[in-house]
Amino acid sequence: MIKETGYYEVLGISPGATEAEIKKAYYMRAKQVHPDKNPNDPQAAENFQVLGEAYQVLSDPAQRASYDAYGIAGVSMATMIDPAVIFTMVFGSELFEDYIGHLALASMASFVLSTQGEPPDISEVLEKMKGVQEEREEKLAQ
Repeated sequence: MIKETGYYEVLGISPGATEAEIKKAYYMRAKQVHPDKNPNDPQAAENFQVLGEAYQVLSDPAQRASYDAYGIAGVSMATMIDPAVIFTMVFGSELFEDYIGHLALASMASFVLSTQGEPPDISEVLEKMKGVQEEREEKLAQ
């Protein structure tokens, strides 16, 4: 018996969904709720976070079995990965870069990683991202 169905509902799938159906559902929903696609939605980041959690739990057979048996209480949150990282791992943002540009989340993550563990100055991060966007716009205008 399934204790909770919340993560299944987030992905829009039934509890009997296959791994392929889970991945496809994640792909479809991620395109809809990604914060870069919903810049005016204050809930976009949270929705994307929950979607990432749902995908991580349901795509891992052990986590899924635990979730089915015990609900969210049976899920190990310590192993959760940032949803932007999951999105990039599953779909590879490089594949879409010519069409949609470098996603803001991926840009920010790249910049933070380049600081080698030092906490980044948020104004520096935003300035760098603004410069990258301006370069992209100039390139597209040519």
